[in-house]
Amino acid sequence: MEIERKFLVRSLPENLDRFPHSELEQGYISSGVTTVRIRRDDEKYLLTIKKKPKDLSDPYEAVLVREEIEEEIDADLYRRLSVYTETPMLRKTRYRIPYGKYTVELDLYHGVLTGLATAEIEFPNVAEAMAVTVPEWFGKDVSDDKRFRNSKLAALTSTDPICDALMPV
Repeated sequence: MEIERKFLVRSLPENLDRFPHSELEQGYISSGVTTVRIRRDDEKYLLTIKKKPKDLSDPYEAVLVREEIEEEIDADLYRRLSVYTETPMLRKTRYRIPYGKYTVELDLYHGVLTGLATAEIEFPNVAEAMAVTVPEWFGKDVSDDKRFRNSKLAALTSTDPICDALMPV
């Protein structure tokens, strides 16, 4: 189970390069009811399947919670699966920033999304997700805004009007 909240970033933390970071490339084989994603995280390759649980009654909880299966795959399978992606590969730099007992995953997007920065925090339960006080450099909570799902962002081109609306953050 994955429980996370996603935010736009108002300003970047100082000395960002002191935090561990990696280059990510990810593509979506399916982004419907069930999302199937492949990801390269530096030299690690992953296949991820996500789906909303059917038994959640609270609408906001339904936004935060996903069933998730993630398995490491080899570079050859990643390459072979990449021809099945629905959209161009999404590229970003991910910083992992300690924040109390959590880790903030700060993503700086590349390509047509250059200038967009988002931050995500994963939680062990919904109660903690709802109660957390986020850092002041966080901006708007976009957890329930479908436009900021990575599968939607991957489909954007520089001619999409929403691209202009997203930049700069």
